[in-house]
Amino acid sequence: MSARRVALGTILACLSGIVLTVPAVALVGPARLAPEFAPYAVMVLDSSDGSYCTASVIAPDVVLTAAHCVSGRSETRVFFRDGEGKLVFLVACWMAWILASALLALLAIRFGRIRPRVGIQAGLSLVLFGSALAYYLWSDVAARLVFFDVAAIAVNPGYRPNTGQDTASIDLALVQLRRPLPSSFKPVELQQNIPVETGQPLRIVGFGHTDEEERGTSGVLRTAVLAVSGPKSPVLVRLTDPYGTGLGGCTGDSGAPVFVVGQPALVAVAIRAKGNDGYACGAVTEAVLAGPQLPWIGKILQAWGATASVAQ
Repeated sequence: MSARRVALGTILACLSGIVLTVPAVALVGPARLAPEFAPYAVMVLDSSDGSYCTASVIAPDVVLTAAHCVSGRSETRVFFRDGEGKLVFLVACWMAWILASALLALLAIRFGRIRPRVGIQAGLSLVLFGSALAYYLWSDVAARLVFFDVAAIAVNPGYRPNTGQDTASIDLALVQLRRPLPSSFKPVELQQNIPVETGQPLRIVGFGHTDEEERGTSGVLRTAVLAVSGPKSPVLVRLTDPYGTGLGGCTGDSGAPVFVVGQPALVAVAIRAKGNDGYACGAVTEAVLAGPQLPWIGKILQAWGATASVAQ
């Protein structure tokens, strides 16, 4: 009986790991998954209120996010979902399932519970079921969260907390990590002067909610192309869905990079959203233009001994 309990416990542990690592979706509206942008974005957690945001990687150990997404160093952490070790985890669970299935069949045959032929058939059925389950959940197995501690935080001096939609607040913060991100991450490209004109398509990439009315609809990187609806000021820009389908940034997309369509060149950083008919998202996504803030970014990076990828 003890061997049987151990086998069952192993199976349940593996299955628990599979279920708990299944990700959700992000970006409110009809956005698509964006695995190609995974090297350029991470998440930022503020443990003081349990909120999280998106951030752009601008150096191996520095990310750029919205200022309202951070608090003190001890309360702020950078994290990402790591799929490394996926094969090892999957094979371990699959082997445990096979051994447990064989053990259960042998015990049942040994103690006369079932006939040998039936026991063998039952064991093979369990093995096939476990293999099919592992194959079905392959893409989501062992996607564990990896957390990085923060060494320093720099908030833009133009940030004005708790401001309304009509206030030009430079809602940006740089976060330095205690150790560099894995080599799979790449800095986004910073450009001094990227023209932004009304009607221009720009790409937002974020980890935020895909549905305001459903919990657990965040945590996976998604992307959408929005259109510039007109700058509010020389430092801010508004983005809207050109097709009116309710597409846009939402909770969790604060700090999300806004790229040039076709390349990871940073144009702006999403800071807040506005909705219609009682909703908070889906109508307008507001962002801080990155170009005017490059002198501040460069000054902080120099003080931290970091270097960004800046195109001339």
